[in-house]
Amino acid sequence: MIHSHFDKLSFHDASIEKIVRADGSIVIEFKGAFLSSEHPESNGSNWVIEEGLLTLTGVTSEKALFWYDDKEGKAHPSPDLPLDEIMELKHSDSMFSFAGFLEKEPWAEWFVGATGFNLSITAKSISSS
Repeated sequence: MIHSHFDKLSFHDASIEKIVRADGSIVIEFKGAFLSSEHPESNGSNWVIEEGLLTLTGVTSEKALFWYDDKEGKAHPSPDLPLDEIMELKHSDSMFSFAGFLEKEPWAEWFVGATGFNLSITAKSISSS
């Protein structure tokens, strides 16, 4: 289980398969993330995380926006599944900021206030690059 060094993970182009909200947490089932060789849990190798669960813990807030134009994000039409392809995922202080696509439509954002995270890897392979 990984619960530190979020900056050594990449979710660029990862797909979101399912989102479950329960007891102050959000569990995100995903495919296609990356664990850098610089992460203490990597054993010195770059890893493709083929499948995993990202659990955001201590969730305090959640906001989903959908961009119909380049002027202003609007209330998301499907806030239960705000995006299904992650292009960017950042963590700063107690905010996780997702950006990407929903059903190939750009651009969606999802902001989750949470005190921590746990990453459980169910399938991985050594990266060839």
